[in-house]
Amino acid sequence: MVADFKTASFVHLKRKGLTAEFMTCVRPDKGNCSGFHYNFSLWDSQGRNVFADPDDCGKLSELGRHWLAGMVEHAPAMAALVCPTINCYRRIGAPWAPKFANWSQEVRTGTFRLKIEPGGNVYIENRLPSSACSPHLVLAATLAAGMDGVRRKLDLPQPLEESRRLPTTLEKALDVLEGDLILKAALGDNLVDMYIYAKRSFEIDEFKAFGELSDDEMLLKEKEYYYFPY
Repeated sequence: MVADFKTASFVHLKRKGLTAEFMTCVRPDKGNCSGFHYNFSLWDSQGRNVFADPDDCGKLSELGRHWLAGMVEHAPAMAALVCPTINCYRRIGAPWAPKFANWSQEVRTGTFRLKIEPGGNVYIENRLPSSACSPHLVLAATLAAGMDGVRRKLDLPQPLEESRRLPTTLEKALDVLEGDLILKAALGDNLVDMYIYAKRSFEIDEFKAFGELSDDEMLLKEKEYYYFPY
């Protein structure tokens, strides 16, 4: 549905002489950049939210804790998939955007935000993806990371830990993804290898060929690549 929304936005607004733009950071001087917060929960065949445990003081079930721990574990590698352009990394650590691989409960600075609604409904907000992301890769990476946490029964770290910095460039994120063998195996080695090859060959290497650029010059190059004023 999200992919359809993006396409429909382009078409509809173009007819009105307007532009729908999903480049992550067009105006860094304005501070805020565009994200794609992905909210989800997990339900069983009986219609029960398996993330929720009304008897737990934090309302999060054991399965939910393992799932969330898996997402925190794989967040640095996930960044390469859900922040897919060089421009996306202007957002990492910017106001209202994540900086560390961590989680929080109802605090908007964590990479993953645990949300508890009145009545006990529990879901998770993945705040890492940028507006330039593919929703299909966001879903795939979220499932792969969460399921690994459940499978290995990973322990959930304390909220808002700042021990693991998220990658600050696409190149660094791709290196981390390449080394995350669990995430690669879950998503398929061929898919990940081809994704990394394409990003390195057609973005990283091409930008390096421009040589030393000022930040303003770099932003202009990013707009040439990622800004599509239809």
